[in-house]
Parts: sequence; C-alpha cells; structure tokens
Amino acid sequence: MNKIKYPTLKISIFALHLFLVGFSVFAAETNGHSDLNVSVGNLCEYIGKMQTDENGSKNKCSFLPSISTGLDYYLSPTFALSPQLGFTIPKSGRDENISRMTLFALLNVKYHAEYVNFIAGTGVYVTRISGPGGEVMLNNGKGSDSFPLPKEAVYSRNAIINLGMGLDFNQDWSAEIYTYIFNALQSEDRAFSAGANITYHFGEVL
Repeated sequence: MNKIKYPTLKISIFALHLFLVGFSVFAAETNGHSDLNVSVGNLCEYIGKMQTDENGSKNKCSFLPSISTGLDYYLSPTFALSPQLGFTIPKSGRDENISRMTLFALLNVKYHAEYVNFIAGTGVYVTRISGPGGEVMLNNGKGSDSFPLPKEAVYSRNAIINLGMGLDFNQDWSAEIYTYIFNALQSEDRAFSAGANITYHFGEVL
C-alpha cells in the first residue's frame, strides 16, 4: 500500500465531492432519472489476512460500521451509473493505542432486474492510521519485542474492484451485500473485504 500525504488526501476528497456535485448537475441537465441515497452498514476488512492471536488465528468478521452516499443515474430503465463515497467509523483494533478508519470512493454500474440490482465497479480505498507515538511491546513469534507506534496520521491507498447485489424492498428502502477485491491481479497479495448495507433512497432531489 502506498502512503499519501494529508494535503493529497484533502485534494482527493475535494475532487470526489466536485465529481458527485457535477454528476448530479449532469443528471439534472439531461433529464435522466436519478436517485440520491444514503447507506449504513458493516464492513468486514481483509477477511482471513490478519492474525488475531499468538496461535496464528486469522480474522473473520468484526463490527466496523460504515456510512456512504451515492447517486444512481439511470441511462435506461435497467442500467445506471452509480458513484459512491463513504467511510468507516474510526475505531481501535487489537492495539487500543492505534486508531484506524477508511475512506472509499467508487464508480459503480448497476443493472436493475425487477427487485434485484447487480453491482460492479472500481474505486480507491484509503486507510488512515493514527497513534500517540512511542513504542509498545508485542509478541514477535519467538518472544517479545518493541514496535513503534505512529506519532502522526499515516495514509495508504489501494485500487479496488467492487462486486455486489442489492434487493429493493420498496421505492424508499433496499439492502445490499458486496465485496471489495484488493490486488486482483496478484494472487499472493490478493485480499477480500465484504459488507452489507441498508439504504434509504431520496429519489429525485434536483
């Protein structure tokens, strides 16, 4: 994962915000059907990739709330472009001294078939890790050793592929399940995150 500086992250978020606003204006100008929506859910990060104890057990799924907003612009009754921007609530992991959160920006396409939506897209996944600085004693596999804690916020980014499926309950509410694929072309480094959302649809807002 590549580190990025804080000003770069701010510029990226600002650019994504402009993209969503511009996309909203485009949808209004072309008189296409659009749907602004907000989702809350839970994200399971890097399933089976992180060690959770001294015995070498791997992680499965943990509680990591996420919030996102998106805009579906329908090019036809069944096909939509769907940019999405979201984040996870900051929380500590195994080490309570370290806090981490993620930001994600996606450009999805949706195929709508009756009450079911098929979702695919790509985007960027940014992780923020922060800590108080100093050192902490951790198990190194053979004993204990001191490891440095981050003193300033550190950012990393990954390109991801998004695959998912949604179910419409009615015109206002839906639910989605999805997976993020990291390093899709590199078998040794490939990783998966998975999640589920409940989404409220505001419909046409412009």
